[in-house]
Parts: sequence; C-alpha cells; structure tokens
Amino acid sequence: MGRLKLVVEEVKGVCHAGYERGDVIEIEEPLAKGKICIYAFSALIPYITPAYRNTPPEDWINQIEFLQCPDPENTVRFIIVRVEE
Repeated sequence: MGRLKLVVEEVKGVCHAGYERGDVIEIEEPLAKGKICIYAFSALIPYITPAYRNTPPEDWINQIEFLQCPDPENTVRFIIVRVEE
C-alpha cells in the first residue's frame, strides 16, 4: 500500500476540531496531510499501520467498518480508504 485516506463519514454533535462529513486526512507514510485533530488521530494510529499491509479479506483490519474519535458526545466517524497505485 502506498497511501490511505481517512474520510469523515459522520459527525455527531459538534466537532471542536471543525470536521465535517467528507473531510479527508491523506496519509502517505510517514506523513499526514489535512486537518488533523490530535485526539482523533491518536485513536486512529493503531489502525493505520495494519491498513497499509496487503491482507487477505478475512484479516481483522478488513473487518473494521469505521473508526471514531474518542469523544463520546461529539463523535466523528472515519472510514479507511486504501489508495491503490
């Protein structure tokens, strides 16, 4: 894998980082581009490395439907999009 996109799928409540549906964080290891909330990003980091791997469909990372920030009241949900090159 060369790149990943973390796309904001849904915002519940008020995101204090200003995320809106459709916002994108682009990741080309080891760099990230876009509006990055350090709290959300810290929760997403453990999933980024496995998402870079070439994995069979039954691998656990491929079973993840979405990721979310740790704020329980103002939740931002992200989906991982692998960018094939």
